[in-house]
Amino acid sequence: MNAVQIRKMVASSVVAILLAGRSAAAGQEVRPQAGDDPVLQALIAEALARNPDVAAAQAAIKAAHTRPGQVSARPDPMVSVTYTNDGWAPSLGSMSMTTLGVMVSQDLPYGGKRQQRADLAMSEALQSEPALARARLGIEAAVTRAYYGLLLARELTELTGEQRELWRQIEIVTRGRYAVGQGAQQDVLRVQVEVTRIEQRAIEQASEAELRLAELNRLLARPIDARVDTSAKLTLRPMTTSLPDAIEQARTVSPDLVAARLAAATERSVLALAQLDFKPDFSVQAGYMNRGGLAPMWLAGFGVSWPRDKAKRESAVAESQLRSERDNRVIDSMDLQLRLRTQQRYTRARTAEKIVDLYDQGIVPQDRMTVEAAISNYQSGRVPFVSVLEAMTSLYADRWTRENLVADHARLLASLREASLEDTPGMATAGAMGAAPPTGAPGTTTGGMGGR
Repeated sequence: MNAVQIRKMVASSVVAILLAGRSAAAGQEVRPQAGDDPVLQALIAEALARNPDVAAAQAAIKAAHTRPGQVSARPDPMVSVTYTNDGWAPSLGSMSMTTLGVMVSQDLPYGGKRQQRADLAMSEALQSEPALARARLGIEAAVTRAYYGLLLARELTELTGEQRELWRQIEIVTRGRYAVGQGAQQDVLRVQVEVTRIEQRAIEQASEAELRLAELNRLLARPIDARVDTSAKLTLRPMTTSLPDAIEQARTVSPDLVAARLAAATERSVLALAQLDFKPDFSVQAGYMNRGGLAPMWLAGFGVSWPRDKAKRESAVAESQLRSERDNRVIDSMDLQLRLRTQQRYTRARTAEKIVDLYDQGIVPQDRMTVEAAISNYQSGRVPFVSVLEAMTSLYADRWTRENLVADHARLLASLREASLEDTPGMATAGAMGAAPPTGAPGTTTGGMGGR
């Protein structure tokens, strides 16, 4: 193999890979979008139907709705049997004051108290419903993030395989050049290092795919090793809504805000019940007394409770009023927090869209031209072979980063729909997005923005 043949082999191998990469990039424009993928929708539906957290929230709602009927029921009547004896020896029927009696008493709460207790219990029952909505939104977002994490791991595995094939071809070429005295031993060693790094990245991505699959199966209550088959590919889906609309949508669907408003309504019911506690309760009694052979006796009575400790009741009213004021302030705070989280996610998603467009329209095409120029100059002997290696490393590092950005963008959209007050896990600042991995080590397994 002479030098001209070696150069032609290098050129044909690298150009073939570049053309394949261009075809793949062009193919991304017509790939089915994961967000429209029926597999993802089926996974979400299955998770909502089988996840134990959702089932637990549903059971809690059913249990809570049994409370109003319990607390509004009339107090149970009291039945008692009494024996009154005149003298030491039993004298029923012979002494007029000796009686065997049956007494019945019934407590009667002040009018409106039972209904107010029922209203309070219903308000508390309604407070359990946002927990179900939060569980459903959380499960949907978690499944979506895990699904996109799985797609990312699989696509990076494909990218790693493409890069592995290229390095193996280049290794053959550099060994051939070195064998005929046309290349340096350093070129061979550098390619061997890159081949080893590729194997490391392949192991990392296989592990990442396994972890994302395990996460999906946990959310779906499936066996931990169940398969998820999908043909969907990562595709950027730009947002079509404005920031004010996104904030308003989050405020509308947020179970946390709904729960806070229901808590305020519950405290108002507590206040109304505390105010009714100033009113007295009543009781009625009736009894029959048998006197043996003598004429029977009967009695009837009516009792009124005496709410004499007004200080205690006034303190309870004051406490409830202060709690209501606190709940109003909590609602305002949560609303501001939700606005902030929504703006953070929206802004980072928009930033990701711009950076991905920059990669598609500028960085990656420029990387490809740099590789082509490096190959051309290498063929003419104007640059060493390491220039080709460095150009190829930069190309794959940038393609790696782009795939991470697309996956992170999808996960941010899932977090927007979730409308959570908590920060998105692993979310970085906007300045960190799009930063390429170090040259020669594009195998970072986490994205620029996170959001798993």
